[in-house]
Amino acid sequence: MNCLGYKQSVEEGRLNNKDKVFIKIKGLYTGTMDEEASCDGEEVEVIESQDDEVEVINVGTYSVVNGKEYIRYEEVYDDSQERSSSIIKIDGDSVEVTKKGVVSTKMRFTMGSKNMTYYQTPYGNMSLGIITKSLEIERTEDTISIYLVYGMEVNCEHLSDCDMQITITTRELRIDE
Repeated sequence: MNCLGYKQSVEEGRLNNKDKVFIKIKGLYTGTMDEEASCDGEEVEVIESQDDEVEVINVGTYSVVNGKEYIRYEEVYDDSQERSSSIIKIDGDSVEVTKKGVVSTKMRFTMGSKNMTYYQTPYGNMSLGIITKSLEIERTEDTISIYLVYGMEVNCEHLSDCDMQITITTRELRIDE
């Protein structure tokens, strides 16, 4: 065990229970925004597409309990001291992301299904619908890669289409790697 309390891998680069891991989450969120505009004196609805790309790297721990894989880490929001404890759980062909703290939610991704949840923030609560369109989990000796394509509804209205890649590895990661 090293000074941070992480058990080091017996074999370099291999995921083992209680390993220190790097978690990179890279996502592209394509949403639409409805606006009303005037065209030749007629009121028309304009739908604009907005893309938002996010990429973050966190350090956490990897463990296996009863055949389910857990990746635990903390997230800090908007350059503040506010934190949320986050857990990614891989259970067969499904992935669950749980956040507890300043932001709280439990999002479940299961191929071909719509899962409902709540997203709690300091600004209020929202009902979320997660429609998983594609879910792939790939593994190498030292890395788990999760590829997700899903639709997101807020309060029963389509908000965005999302592509997300989650990389969990014992190797140190950098942004845009």
